[in-house]
Amino acid sequence: MIFQLFKNFRFNKKRGSPILEEILLIGIAIVIFAIIFGVILNLIDWTNTSIEDLFS
Repeated sequence: MIFQLFKNFRFNKKRGSPILEEILLIGIAIVIFAIIFGVILNLIDWTNTSIEDLFS
């Protein structure tokens, strides 16, 4: 009985509208871009600080 309930719950899910899917994809893309951009800026900042400490 529990397995049947789980099976019905799994197959009766409605999909979101295409607009919601696009908003979700755009949000995920923005988050990934922000993470990558932050990592790159931190690496550049780390190298600048290390070079200044090395030569001063």
